[in-house]
Amino acid sequence: MPFTAHEKKLLKDIQNEEKLCVQKYHKAAEQAYDPALKQMLSTIESHEQEHFDTVTAMLKTGQTPPQKAQKQGQQAKPQTQKSGMTGAKKQSDTYLMSDLLATEKYVSGVYNTAVFEFGAEDARQRLSAIMQQEQHHGKLLADYMQANGMYC
Repeated sequence: MPFTAHEKKLLKDIQNEEKLCVQKYHKAAEQAYDPALKQMLSTIESHEQEHFDTVTAMLKTGQTPPQKAQKQGQQAKPQTQKSGMTGAKKQSDTYLMSDLLATEKYVSGVYNTAVFEFGAEDARQRLSAIMQQEQHHGKLLADYMQANGMYC
């Protein structure tokens, strides 16, 4: 069953948000000072690219593509170790993390709306799975911030 005009609009909104997420994570990984943080952000960037590709395929075909099996260890691991950074470097990484966390909160909400408003069960399940991944990304960011005294 093809997507309705409303569902296509929701997908287009999600596609735009995912494109922004890919760009933000890429820039943040380049700008971050902590090497462990750089790695975590690069891993999340690749997940965001997968989300973008999935939503783009849905828009192009009007159908939900088959879900790829996730490889062991592909999910970003929490970085709860302390970076030991202080001063301007820590402040810069704190800014990056705060911005990314706010983005993940927003994007998760956009997915939540789509899950409620899509009619096709396979699309709802796929969007719900991506929403859970977005929430996991937010948890990784918050855990890193908590461990490094960046989160109030």
